[in-house]
Amino acid sequence: MMNRAKLLIKNFFAYGFAEFISKIVPFLCLPLVTRLMPDTAAFGVFNMYTVVSGISVTLIVLNMHTAVFRDYFLSKPEDTNYDITTTGQRIVLFNSLIICLILIVFNQFFSRLFFNDVQYSLVIVFSAIAIFFTANNYLIELPTRLQNQRRIFIISKLISSVGYYAVILFLIYIGFTYYSIIFGAIFTAIFLMAYFWIKNKDFFLEGKFDRDIAKSLYKTGVPLMPASIMYWLYSGISVILISRFLDLNELGVYSFGSKIARISQILATVLIGGLTHFIYSTLKDKDYKTMIGKLWEIMFVFSTIFYLVLFLLKDFIFNTFFTGDYLQGIVVFPYLLLVPLLSFLKFFFLTQFTIIGKPIYHFVIYFIDCALLFALSLLLLPDYGIVGVAIANVCSSYVSLTILIVLAVIKKKLIVFQASTYFLFLLFLFVFIFINSKDTIFLNQIMIFGYMAVAFLMNIKRIYNYFGVRSSEFGVRS
Repeated sequence: MMNRAKLLIKNFFAYGFAEFISKIVPFLCLPLVTRLMPDTAAFGVFNMYTVVSGISVTLIVLNMHTAVFRDYFLSKPEDTNYDITTTGQRIVLFNSLIICLILIVFNQFFSRLFFNDVQYSLVIVFSAIAIFFTANNYLIELPTRLQNQRRIFIISKLISSVGYYAVILFLIYIGFTYYSIIFGAIFTAIFLMAYFWIKNKDFFLEGKFDRDIAKSLYKTGVPLMPASIMYWLYSGISVILISRFLDLNELGVYSFGSKIARISQILATVLIGGLTHFIYSTLKDKDYKTMIGKLWEIMFVFSTIFYLVLFLLKDFIFNTFFTGDYLQGIVVFPYLLLVPLLSFLKFFFLTQFTIIGKPIYHFVIYFIDCALLFALSLLLLPDYGIVGVAIANVCSSYVSLTILIVLAVIKKKLIVFQASTYFLFLLFLFVFIFINSKDTIFLNQIMIFGYMAVAFLMNIKRIYNYFGVRSSEFGVRS
């Protein structure tokens, strides 16, 4: 059996690096985009487009990619895996045709619903085209990950990401604004779909649609769909409330601050990309629960230190790379920066509920997220504006993560935590509140470096063992 530590590290450097490439290129291009497109309101429109796309793709895919991943690895060796991938792909293709047609036919209705104005009807039409290709690519690229073909994934992500922003920058330069981002998405989605279809077509042409497999996929995927919709509603609540109570410029500032804060989303995507295959492929190991608990603590320490480093650098980042109204995004940055990292930490627990066939917990957690975000935003927005909405985001995420720990670790015992994990979880919460409520740079630095020292000293042995130098803690023999 492959050494688990080596498997994990290889996947981090492959899928994780591929995701890093796909996310870091847009981030690095952001300073140039802001100079070519100085109107912050355009970022507000783009953020709303992202919500429309996210909700639509969720309704189309029905989490079939997750269901296929699960059934593929849980199936017996003699089972026909091509039937699983073919069935999942046919379901997504049918759904994409229906939902994208609805968006195109009723484009004015959806323009009023999301943008509060019919002038964005054409945005809905082009969004439908991008959504069609994006949704179908979820299944078409999946066999590459099922076969753990890491090099192919890296190359495709690099080419598509560079091509995406090459198209965007060219279109902005010749006079397009938010349309450039949508056209870039269409170009990238078509390229990826064509590339992976050529590579993986046997997984969809050699198999056949099987009703029993379809029922199994629906049984796993559909219960996850409300949770996925809740996730996108969670993303959309902030955007919609700001657009209703403030204006597009304020929404643009918030959206831009959120865009910069997504540097933590890059890390989260990298980590999830590296961990997904590892978590599923080791689920039959005897010490699985303990191993996942130890891995979670290491990831928690790594994520929180990453956050604190960027917190110290926030003024440098904004003042060095951005100008004009975009500088105002720094007020929401410290709060929104933490949210993707908390979502990544939830990933461990939500995956366990998927494995045991209890996807309803996904819905419950995201419902709590949405309810708290909506209530806190309404409470804080009148007095604190976009900062209040940012605070509501981080509060709702931390509460739902705490609930997940209670459910998965304490109640269901799906993962085993040590006492040090609980201590660090509470210690970081205290540090986060302190540094975001105090303007004293010196005291903030003391708190930050103090936390880093404590977290590192408490985990240095585990991190040492993790890389397989001495211990068999992660399946590595000395």
